[in-house]
Amino acid sequence: MTQEQKQEKKKPGLFKKIFKWIGLSILVLLILLALVVEAPKKIVILLLIILAAFTALPKPARKWFWLSVGAVVLIFIIWVFLPEDNEGWRPYTFDEELAALEVKYAIPDEENAGLVYDEIFETLDIDSNQPEFFIKSKPSSKDEPWLSVEHPETAEWLKGHQGTIDNLIQAGQKDKCIFLPIGSDTITVSKLIEKVPKFRQCTFLVISAANNDMADGRTDAGIEKYLSILNIANHLYQQPTLLYYQMGVLERLGLQQINRYIIEGQPTEAQLKLISNSVKNLQDNWGSDLRNILDLENLYAKNMLSGMHYEINPQGKTRFSRGSLALTNGQIRSGMYTRRKFAKLGTILGWLYLPSSPENVGKFVDAGFEKHYAMTRPHFDWNTQPDQLKSAYKLNYGYMVELMTSLTYPVYFSIHEKYQRDLTYRRGSRLLIAIKQYHNENNTWPPDLDSIKSAAPAEAFIDPVTGNPLEYENHGERFSLYGETANIWPK
Repeated sequence: MTQEQKQEKKKPGLFKKIFKWIGLSILVLLILLALVVEAPKKIVILLLIILAAFTALPKPARKWFWLSVGAVVLIFIIWVFLPEDNEGWRPYTFDEELAALEVKYAIPDEENAGLVYDEIFETLDIDSNQPEFFIKSKPSSKDEPWLSVEHPETAEWLKGHQGTIDNLIQAGQKDKCIFLPIGSDTITVSKLIEKVPKFRQCTFLVISAANNDMADGRTDAGIEKYLSILNIANHLYQQPTLLYYQMGVLERLGLQQINRYIIEGQPTEAQLKLISNSVKNLQDNWGSDLRNILDLENLYAKNMLSGMHYEINPQGKTRFSRGSLALTNGQIRSGMYTRRKFAKLGTILGWLYLPSSPENVGKFVDAGFEKHYAMTRPHFDWNTQPDQLKSAYKLNYGYMVELMTSLTYPVYFSIHEKYQRDLTYRRGSRLLIAIKQYHNENNTWPPDLDSIKSAAPAEAFIDPVTGNPLEYENHGERFSLYGETANIWPK
């Protein structure tokens, strides 16, 4: 054999070695990359097994290893196309935690204002032909007192909703309110969202009717309706749902109308006392309310993530989702064949990436909510803006959950800011009552807030946004009362 023939024979072996080392280099780089980005352990272990097969495994055994790999792949392919028994299987949910919340918020039907609101919403038509003066115009019937003779069309239209208005006042007289079912899944939350525009419509109906009562001389009826707005807002604050809690700001609409009547009207001592008692009953429960909201948001996140990737049957057995179930309008239905098969194939990849059980998903969600629960502590610093999540180059499931929960973290700062601003208005209303009582006794506005110190609790004089005293200015015939973010009585 000549030298040239020997070299030609060596070329295939040389190319084989080059490709082998290139493959090993890529594999090692993948392992290093997986470690750097903290990929799931199953993926790292799989890469290490492949590396060991190329290096540590004896050559005679390698072909059996790859034959085994091929057999496993074939089994998976056959499994994907096998018919699936989906009888009784549904997306996994944390039912025990939901049951605990349902017990916590259980209210006898006769005491639950939520059921009264549901009855009202069933017949309420928010798309009815509304008069221009109702909401649409500036000012509108909800902005200030108005006379029936000046807006007869709106007055007549409101008479058609008198039954709804009366029912809303009755609902407001109940102390407790919870909307059922508890919104711990996407379907239930979507149904709660449907109630939002109806709540707004109901609030505007009551305020518009109250403003008409005030202008037409039915002051007691008007005050009753104004105060019912505060009760409706209190019911919204009782909900452990972030969406409804934000709607509690409707309380400010009632307070603004009450404040106008207190200062510009001629309230009797009995009326002032009634208003004062109602405002006193408005509770600052931010800490406990926030914890209730977080408990439900936490459960919602668990149900959403576990429902996407795990299923459970009536016997309590769990499995990775086969991709054959889709939850639509509260009912489980089968998807398209091709889509189901691709989704079932994704189950194999999900096994590599996802936690081994939905309970472990719950642990990741609990860890992601730890900093949220820190916000419920009495001395939490709300003035320090939340930091953005760092090290955004991780591929493990725990980091994905942490990233998802961190996206909602700044939202609570915004909600807290709105709540503090509304708390300022609430405190301001207590001061306005004391200011009016001073005026009734002395026929002049108080020279400063020290003059009414004994007529209101100490916290009523403090701006909750800044912690500084509320500002008061006497301008002779008028005055102004304001805080950092709330113009309680115009400057």
